[in-house]
Amino acid sequence: MTISQENVHPDRNDVFSSAELRELTRRSSALALRRASVHVLLYAIAVTGAFVIDTWWATGLSWVLAGFVVASLHNVLHCASHGTFMNTFRGNQLAGRVAGTFLGMNSALYRVFHMHHHRNTHTVEDPEPDGTITTLGQYVMAMLNLEYFLGFLRMSAASLWHRYPYFVTSDRARSAIQRDTWILLVWILSMTVLTVLWPMVMLTLYIMPTAVAWIVNNFAIMPEHYYAERSDNPWRNTNSVYTRSKWFGFLNWNTNYHAEHHLYPGIPAWNLHEISKRVREHLACTETSYIRFHIRVLSDVLSGRAKADAPELTEGRATSFYYPLEKAAK
Repeated sequence: MTISQENVHPDRNDVFSSAELRELTRRSSALALRRASVHVLLYAIAVTGAFVIDTWWATGLSWVLAGFVVASLHNVLHCASHGTFMNTFRGNQLAGRVAGTFLGMNSALYRVFHMHHHRNTHTVEDPEPDGTITTLGQYVMAMLNLEYFLGFLRMSAASLWHRYPYFVTSDRARSAIQRDTWILLVWILSMTVLTVLWPMVMLTLYIMPTAVAWIVNNFAIMPEHYYAERSDNPWRNTNSVYTRSKWFGFLNWNTNYHAEHHLYPGIPAWNLHEISKRVREHLACTETSYIRFHIRVLSDVLSGRAKADAPELTEGRATSFYYPLEKAAK
């Protein structure tokens, strides 16, 4: 990992001209759908292979390959939450809801959560949990991503009793969250019934690919702010991973350019590499490989450095996805 000590950073408004930003900010539903169709085709090939070859190794490989594709849905949800996936508000709303529901995520809740994160990155108001992984068990649990998944299910269910976390503050957001909760409940019930009726088919088509997807998702998400500076400076509080794996970047909608995304959140994913050309040299925290990042985390854990060098937690900031839930005022 490269950590720059440079304290002077350009103003974001001075890096690109207004004309350049207008061009880079242009959405394209056609491009989004073309790329998404490739993802659907890859998923179909992966799961079909399991049924055609019909061996244990083909089934296992299918789960993994399909899981990588399903993991991309979290990034569709992410892009749609910013309104950068499709040309229209309704298009982004639909794309986010489809992607989120397939993963078992409440898209409206995620949108509110993620926008609050962008406005308050690495401050006391940041809803992304603070903390350092100091044991192997914590790393395993983090990779399984259960707290994130179950934490959002808990908040979704609580919305039916009008209870919400601190970052949900408007009646409009609460209404949207409740609506998406009902959609999510219908989806979960439908998947449960189908699994009871055709367990092996559903294991290959949905359950195992989605379980793998949550692991892949955290594998890619963990580096975004880990090791970055705990400050509100967007040039220093977010990390980008400049992986050489073009296919991984393609599947994950270029979210490896995460610092670039925080600097210019209105830029569609497919233009983030253009942003990177101008800002990369000014970023404080970058990585060249996801594998290298995770090796560093494990090395710090096993050597004891993670515990010895763990920064102090920001007082008052969330440390888990199980936020206190309060009754909404009428």
